[in-house]
Amino acid sequence: MKEAIAIQKDDTLIPIFKTPDARPIKEETPAERRFAFNRAPAGFDINKVDRNLISLLQPQSFEAEQFKILRTNLLFPTSGKKPRSIMVTSVTEGEGKSFVAANLAVSVATHVNWNVLLVDCDLRKPSVHRQFGFPEVPGLSHYLSNGTKLPSLLQKTAVEHLTILPAGRPPDNPSELLSSERMAAFIDELVARYNDRLIILDSPPAKLTAESAALARHVDGILLVIKHGSTPRDSAVELVNKLGKDKILGAIVNNFDAGSSRYQKKYYGGGYYGK
Repeated sequence: MKEAIAIQKDDTLIPIFKTPDARPIKEETPAERRFAFNRAPAGFDINKVDRNLISLLQPQSFEAEQFKILRTNLLFPTSGKKPRSIMVTSVTEGEGKSFVAANLAVSVATHVNWNVLLVDCDLRKPSVHRQFGFPEVPGLSHYLSNGTKLPSLLQKTAVEHLTILPAGRPPDNPSELLSSERMAAFIDELVARYNDRLIILDSPPAKLTAESAALARHVDGILLVIKHGSTPRDSAVELVNKLGKDKILGAIVNNFDAGSSRYQKKYYGGGYYGK
């Protein structure tokens, strides 16, 4: 990610993070926490962490700095309230929405006043557990379909203030589960219970599935991930109108070559999202 854009009410695109030299506002941003791998959960193996988790593995890199800028824009908005729950989605697959959700979660969790819960809502093609070095473990699908108690499903990560809720085993009815009253109540309860926690939902691609539209109704804001040179502008505008312009916090342009980094990659694997 090299640049982020915002979608205005007239559907024009304007830069909100101007240059690689932009930095979070020092007087508003407290000192960051340090990562403590020696306090990582039992069974954690740093060698199994996805190398694209740059906010964790390369916290001083150019790319990690962009997530710090995004973090500051989210937590210190120039107007309005800061969001308590954010959904990260994309028009279609292969655009990097899981990459953005995971790295943003790590970046926010380094902030001294915030805890983060990253929820993998991509029940068709889960990836969050692998990004953080976990094997396949029970998660959201078990909570929604079997009534499994939530505390037993939460996974502590190597970042002290970051917890993940994996997607769990892919179910036969992902759309029904994520559109259910239980899921809506789950999001509402998370936001109401913890006033110092940011909830980040890694949502399925919005054009390929019905789940994102259902989840969008229950979050404070939405980040749309756009792959530079790939995502059609008309499709992005159509999705903004579908999810609601008032909910869109901005759009992240992924795979954009600013000429100063070799970090160019397709972060989200291919594959068909079947019904």
